[in-house]
Amino acid sequence: MMRKVFILTCMLFFMQPIFADTMPFYMDSIPKGTIGMYQTGDSITIFSEPEANSKIVKKIDFSYKAETMPDSVFGVLLNEKRLGFLYVSDIGDEGWVEVIYDKKTGAKGWVNTEDRFQFLPWLSFYNMYGRKYGLRLLKDAPDEIEVLKARSEDLSQTVATFRYVKQINLTAIRGNWALVSVFDIDKTPKTGYLKWRGDDGTIYAFPNIK
Repeated sequence: MMRKVFILTCMLFFMQPIFADTMPFYMDSIPKGTIGMYQTGDSITIFSEPEANSKIVKKIDFSYKAETMPDSVFGVLLNEKRLGFLYVSDIGDEGWVEVIYDKKTGAKGWVNTEDRFQFLPWLSFYNMYGRKYGLRLLKDAPDEIEVLKARSEDLSQTVATFRYVKQINLTAIRGNWALVSVFDIDKTPKTGYLKWRGDDGTIYAFPNIK
């Protein structure tokens, strides 16, 4: 009897769908010094320099099927939506951007953008996806950012504090500050400025892309 139960449990486990989506949940998931995101298509060709005649470092095809997608490449990946982003660490001329294509080793290379929306600086990325889906605090964000300020300044008056956040709606980004409405456990909206990014570039809150 126990053997049958064990076999059935194993069968149910292996029949479960594979969800290999990727999102940053901790501050160190987002490499410091990154300046935005690069949206991938069905494939990517990475060069050693921001020139088409430079050495090809890597070519990757993307199936957007969880079981065949590469590890450690994406900063954000939603396979079902065929939506993937790599972190961008630098920009060059004529549409070239430097991406991190291996988060474990920090390996970087250059890709050429096909249109002006393929590379999204943080401001554009947050305006596009943060305003659509809202924000979420990263799990290890410091407790001291769980306040809303009257203005986008550290020394500004605190207008609200919050715990057990249910939802953060984004209205606008101003530097390292985000004008938001926060729905806490009491479901009463609190509006003010949230520090989404530290002065050293560390990100505390990220678009809650779904």
